[in-house]
Amino acid sequence: MNVLIAGASRGIGLGLVTALLAQGHRVVAVARNPAASDGLQALAGKHGDALTLITCDLNEPDAASVLRAGCGDLRFDRMVFNAGVKTPLHQSVAAATMDEAGTLFMTNAIAPVRLAQQLCGSVVDGGVIGFMSSQMASLTLNRAGGMPLYGASKAALNSLMLSWASTLDLLPFSLLALHPGWVKTDMGGPDATETVEQSAAGLIRTLDAHAGKKVCAFVDYQGEPMPW
Repeated sequence: MNVLIAGASRGIGLGLVTALLAQGHRVVAVARNPAASDGLQALAGKHGDALTLITCDLNEPDAASVLRAGCGDLRFDRMVFNAGVKTPLHQSVAAATMDEAGTLFMTNAIAPVRLAQQLCGSVVDGGVIGFMSSQMASLTLNRAGGMPLYGASKAALNSLMLSWASTLDLLPFSLLALHPGWVKTDMGGPDATETVEQSAAGLIRTLDAHAGKKVCAFVDYQGEPMPW
């Protein structure tokens, strides 16, 4: 199986790359600076040609061209767009600047969907495209709490995914907004309830379970439906 992971240098993205390689899959890992990721470098040394590293800033207008050049004619069973930021740290609607809001929404919502739309021709029939969302994106749950800007950016991601799906008469692949759980990462913090390994393993099972279904859904890392 061929898998593209965008946002792979650390945290859940690196966890997905690690788990997929351990399962024997071929992985294309995309990061702004793969050379600076000790984790990716160690995996490259261990897995050789099974891992391709691509340097790319997903927010840049030419990101799709960079990825196409790095992937060649490779066809993908799975694509996961994991890159995201939680800045500005103040998370204040009143204090947010245009630059802060622009970077947040571009990185967390617009760039992932734009890239998926540009690259989806390389996804096999019945494959799966996943976007790393959050329970904080759910308007029904309303759990953004102290991270309202981050939650709004992930809600925008979900909305753009739904809008894309609505333009397709028949989905040739599954489109998933994924809640990874509360994970012990730099963003989740040490008090989180799931390890990166637990989240990554569940996400991979959930992606696999939606292969061939050709649905658009918001689910958590255990495959349970999430309310929009």
